Amino acid sequence: MRNGKPMMNWRTLLPGIALALLVNTGFAAPQVVDKVVAVVNNGVVLESDVDGLMKSVKMNAGEAGQQLPDDNTLRHQILERLIMDQIVLQMGQKMGIKISDEQLDQAIANIAQQNHMTMDQLRSRLAYDGMNYNTYRAQIRKEMLISEVRNNEVRRRITILPQEVDALAKQIGNQNDASTELNLSQILIPLPENPTAEQVSQAQSQAEDIISQARNGADFAKLAITYSADQQALKGGQMGWGRIQELPSIFAQALSTAKKGDIIGPIRSGVGFHILKVNDIRGQSQNISVTEVHARHILIKTSPIMSDAQARAKLEQIAADIRSGKTTFAAAARANSDDPGSANQGGDLGWSSPDAYDPAFRDALMHLQKGQISQPVHSSFGWHLIELLDTRRVDKTDEAQKDRAYRMLFNRKFSEEAATWMQEQRASAYVKILDN
Repeated sequence: MRNGKPMMNWRTLLPGIALALLVNTGFAAPQVVDKVVAVVNNGVVLESDVDGLMKSVKMNAGEAGQQLPDDNTLRHQILERLIMDQIVLQMGQKMGIKISDEQLDQAIANIAQQNHMTMDQLRSRLAYDGMNYNTYRAQIRKEMLISEVRNNEVRRRITILPQEVDALAKQIGNQNDASTELNLSQILIPLPENPTAEQVSQAQSQAEDIISQARNGADFAKLAITYSADQQALKGGQMGWGRIQELPSIFAQALSTAKKGDIIGPIRSGVGFHILKVNDIRGQSQNISVTEVHARHILIKTSPIMSDAQARAKLEQIAADIRSGKTTFAAAARANSDDPGSANQGGDLGWSSPDAYDPAFRDALMHLQKGQISQPVHSSFGWHLIELLDTRRVDKTDEAQKDRAYRMLFNRKFSEEAATWMQEQRASAYVKILDN
């Protein structure tokens, strides 16, 4: 008692117990503000995060007419997705990776364009779906950051030998169906690192049971949401369209004679057992000629002592010096570019297919006129100043085939390494899921 009034007793709340606010008038019940459902390294996943994604998945499934598993199973998948997101976001924070407002605005504008909407129409659609625009921006920024961290980390693990490029280029030239594309869905039944024989047997049995269900008419998307450990699980396992040569090699071999509707598997990899569904197949005639671009660039990489703003400002000053005649593009590249492969050549990248470049670099390049220098462009490698020197149409040559083979090998190895990398990050993180 103090001054005739009872003292408030503050108690330390245990992890996972909902934080409540008590209204001190009338007989109002405690109101739950939020709750920690998982501790991930030095961060947390909140109940509101789970509820928000649960609502989004259910809304998207309803619009697509897609079946969902029971709420407990769906909640488990969503929690695992949010745990993995938290791990990658923490990595991005340690690495100092940030998504600028300009990058975010451009990404959202691209989303609107891909959906044949204006920005006003996109805002209206979000409001109709009950989503605040600022919340939507935050979600897109988060997805972009996760993608950049993953791309940066996985790219370092990829090695492509010249012999591999030559062999695949020769194979592409000899095959009539090299451009065949497949629309696939996947279910991944995971295995831990260094699994025991019993764990392998159990995972394989589960995979075979799921295959049996799928071949007997069970909804594949629902099975994926229920059982799959792949990052696309909440999308019903949908992987989208891809050429056979761009798929992991263990998939490509199994899909060489696949037909629409086939259920294929189980396919054993280093991360578990894969089950594939061929949703559709389409073929494209091989190009007789291709467009190549001749470009040069100056790359400024960000670092603890070079922020995004500083890198951009440096490139703007370099561009001004080039336009005023104070220096030349080649001289500026030799003096400033952080790309050792091209700096000594004055930034010259030679002739190449536009698709060989990072998407942001490619898109900026394709909007340039011959002899034009771009504004500073941000890619997963850093900030670029790009000049388009020339374009040409060429017949399908050995060089074009090798370029295509390299990209196919990169996509294939990226898919394989990304799954392994994600498994390693999950295994090495401290994760504690709290009881309800």
